[in-house]
Amino acid sequence: MSDTTIASPKSGFTMADFLSTYRYWALFFASLFVAFGGEGLSTFFPMALQRTGLSPQSVGIFFLGSTLGLVVGALVALVVAMRQGRAALILSILVCGLATAGFLAMPVALGSPVLLFLFGLVVGTIRAGLPLAAAIILVSGRPGKFDFACVFVLMSATILVSRFAPMVAGLLYAFDQEGLLIVWLLLGCLGLGALALLPARPLDFGETPRRRHQPLAPRRRSPAMVAAILLAPPILFLLMGLVARFLQVPTFGNAGPLALILSFLLFCAAVGAVVYLAYWVYRIHGELAGAQASQRLLTPRAATLIAILAPFGLPILLVTLGDLLNDRARDKGEVALVSLPWLVVAGFLLPPLAIALIQNTANRSYAGGN
Repeated sequence: MSDTTIASPKSGFTMADFLSTYRYWALFFASLFVAFGGEGLSTFFPMALQRTGLSPQSVGIFFLGSTLGLVVGALVALVVAMRQGRAALILSILVCGLATAGFLAMPVALGSPVLLFLFGLVVGTIRAGLPLAAAIILVSGRPGKFDFACVFVLMSATILVSRFAPMVAGLLYAFDQEGLLIVWLLLGCLGLGALALLPARPLDFGETPRRRHQPLAPRRRSPAMVAAILLAPPILFLLMGLVARFLQVPTFGNAGPLALILSFLLFCAAVGAVVYLAYWVYRIHGELAGAQASQRLLTPRAATLIAILAPFGLPILLVTLGDLLNDRARDKGEVALVSLPWLVVAGFLLPPLAIALIQNTANRSYAGGN
């Protein structure tokens, strides 16, 4: 894939550069907390308003304010594009937090259409402004199009995680059907978002990325063996289901000895697969760095943490490794070693297959290097 950049290609941040800074993860978690609190509020707060006796028109006023907040959020994002991005983001979160605290301090606000509109406006502003501001801040690092797409897709995973917010908000709504606990949830998330941004100083990416290189000796592995180890848990689960079906072994309630043995084996296989995944991610990043230093490679430890803990982290890392290996092949006058479209599909739908493709491509690149 071409290394076309949004601005200057020489000192631009790669995906690995972004993911190696606290600033990126500060934006990530601030976006996550705000999205989580806002999603929980927008799901159950209208129900709480209707339960207090407000008309559907009053609830619509709240949503109108939230919608207009999208426009205000775009303006806030433009302010963040200036030099004081960190201060503008923290100030925006604090303003939203003060409005939320004032709403909690005045129960009469539930019956005021004006206050409902203003509350919806500030909530909509921060929910829309923070992701747009994050995108503008990332562009300040002059990344290539591919690197920018990877880091922004990884950050968009915060939207997926925020879909669990209605479950938490539903539990709070069961205890307090006036909806105040849901507002408290939003206030707590705003506070966590501000705390995540405070140590990020500065917040933009205007400097030259620091150099990273932690090489390990390259080592060839069987792609089939790598895929088999990682596919062991689902295969064992399928075999367990077949045994339970054809031998009529109870799997729930009064489970027999065979079912308990199979369950224990499944648990051990799952733990082993996760441990091996962490080991493989650690080794492959160090080995590719050992074969040839590259600013596009994360350190092995950082890559392992991201692959295991970050939503979409493993597929994004695999696609980046595939793109790096293809570029190395082109530099040697060879054709691309792996198809990126197929790697993207496999990375999201069947990661063990994508990992096997990367290992096979790495083996071929080591042979070409020698």
